[in-house]
Amino acid sequence: MAQRNTLTFGLLSLLLLPFRLVAQDNYFPPEMQEKVHAIVQHSVMQEYAAARSLCLELERRYPDHPAGPFFRAAVLQSKMMDYENYAQLEEFFRLTKRAVALARKDIKRYPKNSWPYFFLGASLGYKAFYFFRDKNYLQAFRDGWNAIKMLELALERDSTNYDIYLGVGAFKYYKSKYGKFIKILPFITDERELGIRLVWRAIRQGKFAGPAAMNALIWIYIEEKKYDEAERLVRRALNQYPGSRFFLWGKAALAYKQKQWIIARNAYQELLATYEKEAPIVSPFNQMVCHVMLADIYQKMKAPQEAQRHASLALRFDIDKHLKKRAKIYHRVANRILEQTRTGE
Repeated sequence: MAQRNTLTFGLLSLLLLPFRLVAQDNYFPPEMQEKVHAIVQHSVMQEYAAARSLCLELERRYPDHPAGPFFRAAVLQSKMMDYENYAQLEEFFRLTKRAVALARKDIKRYPKNSWPYFFLGASLGYKAFYFFRDKNYLQAFRDGWNAIKMLELALERDSTNYDIYLGVGAFKYYKSKYGKFIKILPFITDERELGIRLVWRAIRQGKFAGPAAMNALIWIYIEEKKYDEAERLVRRALNQYPGSRFFLWGKAALAYKQKQWIIARNAYQELLATYEKEAPIVSPFNQMVCHVMLADIYQKMKAPQEAQRHASLALRFDIDKHLKKRAKIYHRVANRILEQTRTGE
């Protein structure tokens, strides 16, 4: 209950994974490099309109290049996850389908270039992400396996493209972590440590993958109970991107796991404030989660009135029908807290 869907952040490599330019054939000219860098920066800071505008500029300037639709899909998915609002899912899949088609064409035109393989693999990885999030591990593994093969082909063509190590490393970690749930794959090698090393390589040597790689590794470290390492990364990330919700979720979950109630309370309050600053109810599910976590924290801090207030507020949100199953666990906690604070337990 303490940590928000770790898959969402652990697999952010499939959402915001940027790329390194290949100088030898100018497949990604300097103008595109600058726009991609700006797109990533805007996305990390939840400036989605600005990021989308730059993606559209890319599509107008390079209509036959997969970068435009791919990154517009990446921005859209990042936004959908940030707000837990999937009303634009159809547009998202339309964009990934176009990115796949353009990447396949470029593989034929530039068979020795790593980037068409990257775009194909990362776009296929979107499908794996959604199955993984829904705990359909078998289908997620199948789609993820196809995606990772493309990313590995990309690395075969350019092993110095360090940003791609993020996607490869994240897949190796989660394949090892959750492969035990796939009955037809009983002998999966444990590559968690290798996956972590590869993600670190993206952080240290990648040109654009730093934010996504840090975020992925924060959640991996939380899952591995390596809290000191996670804390160092959280501090580093928020120093570079103050106020970014991607890293605030990690900070809040990490503090909760360590029973650092004041830090956890402040982090969830900051998260809630960032949503409320945009509109009173901009993300019903995530605002509900923040209130439940605050209720739970206040109860642990022996502040029953605040616990009761936040639990009551949590139950007032109208949750989308597609999220009701995920919301049930939080509603149970909120109702339990209300009952206990009313009876003085």
